Amino acid sequence: MKASVLISTYNQEKVIGQAIEGALSQTTDFDFEIVVGEDCSTDSTRAVICGYRDRYPDRIRPLFREHNLGLMRNLPESFLACRGEYVACLDGDDYWTNPHKLQRQVEFLDAHPDCSICFHNAMMVWDDGSQGPTLHSPPGRRPTYGLGELLAHDFISTSSAMVRNHLVREFPSWFGTLAVPDWPFFVLHAMHGKIGYLDEDWAVYRQHPAGMYCRLAEEKRMEQNIGITRTFRDVMGPEWRGPLTEAVHSRCLSLALYYQRHGDKAKAAKFARMAVQERAPGLLRSCRTALKVFAYMRVPALPGLVARCRARARGGASGESTRPDHEGQASIDR
Repeated sequence: MKASVLISTYNQEKVIGQAIEGALSQTTDFDFEIVVGEDCSTDSTRAVICGYRDRYPDRIRPLFREHNLGLMRNLPESFLACRGEYVACLDGDDYWTNPHKLQRQVEFLDAHPDCSICFHNAMMVWDDGSQGPTLHSPPGRRPTYGLGELLAHDFISTSSAMVRNHLVREFPSWFGTLAVPDWPFFVLHAMHGKIGYLDEDWAVYRQHPAGMYCRLAEEKRMEQNIGITRTFRDVMGPEWRGPLTEAVHSRCLSLALYYQRHGDKAKAAKFARMAVQERAPGLLRSCRTALKVFAYMRVPALPGLVARCRARARGGASGESTRPDHEGQASIDR
């Protein structure tokens, strides 16, 4: 079989049908399956999937969990059950908008054996209409990207990606310790080849309503990304440790400035301290930025922070800065 469409879903009764319809609408010159990893939903998501399976038994293959596995197990176990040469990922609350998406991505990977991943843009939409659509696209919009760039910035929208199925056949133990699976899932594949990019808008990514809930979700995501980057630093080879340490404290600084802008002095101070505690080539730049945060808030810990910065600077830290991307983390070039 040439391709599998992998849909991961849990408690998405109102939107899972649109995801499945987008997969069913694909026009291809090859056979493909739709694998639906349904993680023991408590609503009627499973009933909706059963309805589609009964109508398309030769196309749809549900994986009904007997108990809830959680994101970090449902995705890899569903992925390993896919039979296609290529696997296209689709979140259960997203959907595809172009019926030729699968065909185009398969053709791309067939023509570029050096690429392990192919992805495209996704349009973020707010269900309540509170904000207009926002395009989710990678920095620079280049034909290909590398592992270093993906380690520095999670720029692949899950529902836009297709990967080769034979490259990752088991998941390391550290994978299950993370908060979200998508970014590390693509990192594992990017370790085996380039990341190909198609500048097309073929997927829609649903965003929760704007306002306080959306802001809290964004804060949680930014904090989770710090933890994920630290895990990358611990498990990748020694050649990545310096750049990933720089990425960690750049993310900490970005979050400190974010909380400063929103008036949360305690969290701003917390992440500024975390940034200074990280040792990396960009230490002097980080210290200066952190000092600005502390000075702005007139934090009592400022004198001690200055002393630590000076001591570390005397220890030989370089003053060279790295180019941050739009979220504030450093770009890693390898």
